[in-house]
Amino acid sequence: MSDTGTYVYAVGRNLDDGALAMLEGVSDAPVRTIKHRDLTAVVSTVDLTEYGESALRQNLESLAWVEKTARRHDEIVRRAAAITTALAPFRLVTIYRSDDAACDRIEELYDDLVLALDRIDRRSEWSVKAFSRVQSMPSAPVEAEAAGSGVAYLERRRAEIRGRQAAAADQQALADQLFWDLVPGAAATRRLAPQDQRLTGRRETMALNATFLVDDDRSTEFFELVSELRTKYPSFDIEVNGPWPPYSFAVLDNP
Repeated sequence: MSDTGTYVYAVGRNLDDGALAMLEGVSDAPVRTIKHRDLTAVVSTVDLTEYGESALRQNLESLAWVEKTARRHDEIVRRAAAITTALAPFRLVTIYRSDDAACDRIEELYDDLVLALDRIDRRSEWSVKAFSRVQSMPSAPVEAEAAGSGVAYLERRRAEIRGRQAAAADQQALADQLFWDLVPGAAATRRLAPQDQRLTGRRETMALNATFLVDDDRSTEFFELVSELRTKYPSFDIEVNGPWPPYSFAVLDNP
């Protein structure tokens, strides 16, 4: 018999065991729950030949394996979040040697977990990204560059660079204003680094990447606020996505 471990997806309150009983988690392992004090952990039993420390080092280098595992992990977290008002997702591939070891860790984290669950209770996460519609100044045509003197060419290039820098600074200032205009609609916020164009798949530069913890009964109000701000900031294409389980506001630093 192979060695097994306990894979923890999340910890929450008032979780209905029956609502999760038919789900399959990572590696198609059945999802189940374990209880500790007033908390319930959503878990699966996994084979350590795939999820043990040495195997994980190899598997985490496989993009296909990581993507498949992350998708299934997120699916289970979302399904669990849908049947409770407070769920703290754990990080991908959080694994303990046994259910007892998982309970021991939950006990160590108990106070932090309770604080996190209180913070996110009846709240969800929304993502807001703003892409700049302002295009960079075009470079001078090659013919014009060749016709001018070397000094004139250098001056034109310096002017173009200054123009691009000024435009970028203006867009960043507007992104800062947009963020603060959104803050009153949320219980908590987190500003993230803008994503690279290779990740977004868009040619426009991302000026704002932020997440917002919003009361569930104010989600429509928050969505309407974003819509209003699209008119106020026409130089941005503003994307809003949600509601999601509050990963950014509930995941503990060291689960």
